[in-house]
Amino acid sequence: MDLAQFRLLAKNWDRFGQRDPMFGVLSDPTKFNGRWQVEEFFESGRVHVNHLFGILEAHGATWQAGRALDFGAGVGRLTQPIAERFAHTVGVDVAKSMVALARKHNAHGSRCEYVVNPNPDLRQFPSASMDFVHSCLVLQHIPPEVSPGYIAEFLRIAKPGGLVVFQVPAQVFTEAEVDARLTLPPDGYRARLEVRTFPLDLEAGAQGSVSLTVTNESAALWHQHIPSGRHLCVANHWLDEHGVPVVPDDGRARLPHDLAPGQSGEVTLTVTAPSQPGRYLLEVDLVQERIAWFAQRGSSTARVTLEVLPAPPKADVPVPPAPAREGLLARIRRRLQGPEPFFEMHVVPRAVVEQTVRAAGGQVLHAVEDGAAGGGWLSYTYICRKN
Repeated sequence: MDLAQFRLLAKNWDRFGQRDPMFGVLSDPTKFNGRWQVEEFFESGRVHVNHLFGILEAHGATWQAGRALDFGAGVGRLTQPIAERFAHTVGVDVAKSMVALARKHNAHGSRCEYVVNPNPDLRQFPSASMDFVHSCLVLQHIPPEVSPGYIAEFLRIAKPGGLVVFQVPAQVFTEAEVDARLTLPPDGYRARLEVRTFPLDLEAGAQGSVSLTVTNESAALWHQHIPSGRHLCVANHWLDEHGVPVVPDDGRARLPHDLAPGQSGEVTLTVTAPSQPGRYLLEVDLVQERIAWFAQRGSSTARVTLEVLPAPPKADVPVPPAPAREGLLARIRRRLQGPEPFFEMHVVPRAVVEQTVRAAGGQVLHAVEDGAAGGGWLSYTYICRKN
């Protein structure tokens, strides 16, 4: 990567650090625009690192608890729990704003430091100086012609026998391939739904809560989180009193947790009454989003009868005043901040990664499929050893 390209990359991530740093690190769409809570954000890092080191132990990958480096540290979400396991940990990032915030949240004193990387390589770190090198959710945002250079740098700065662990996607899936990977098996669409409480009547257009017990009567494990929008949800239809669909798709509620075969969970579903008064059947089913309703695969639904009452006349709603025009200082400040930051997503084929590691004097011990980039991507965590 030439210096000009590198500086554009650094500016983009610096803007994330200024505007929405935690979303820039972990882009949960529900947390956009400053909605991450600090403790929740860092707890997600602790969970990730505990899971990662469990994988390393399960694969027999040993390491020395000396010096560690976390590449693309951001605000330290993963660097902080990594620092709990090593004598000294360095978090490195291209964005000054990210590093400043990481230093603010550093809970390990001199045992953990954060540095800005001013170059398109890792030249500020001596060769064979790290026992453990780590990177996650970083290389996927770097142009693919550049990523192998960083992978080679990871091996350069690792000590002989040191462990290098990094994540990068290897392939993009088509929508049809995502469906094929994430669809439940044929015997996975069997549920028992028991409605415990529901409103006997609702005004037209009003919302109400339905409490249910959901039991997995299939042979498959139901995951609470399935990437790429293929989640399992409790949902409902509105039918007329003769069973004819009136509102085919209404409320949604996610599973409360993973449900193993035979396991039950409690769910509260918010429903919205049809706009016309009358007697209706509220039908509750499960759906795997973008795949199928469970009833389409032979599962039973649950139905209850509700009376929809006429809605009261609406009071006149005052027209809100037009929003104030943006002031001159605000416009100048926004212009100086530059364009909105953005995410790029890239892949590095597995064969390229493995060849790069070998050429840099290492070996890939394991390539563990991790799902880190979402269901639309084949992503691996590579566990490598410096020769």
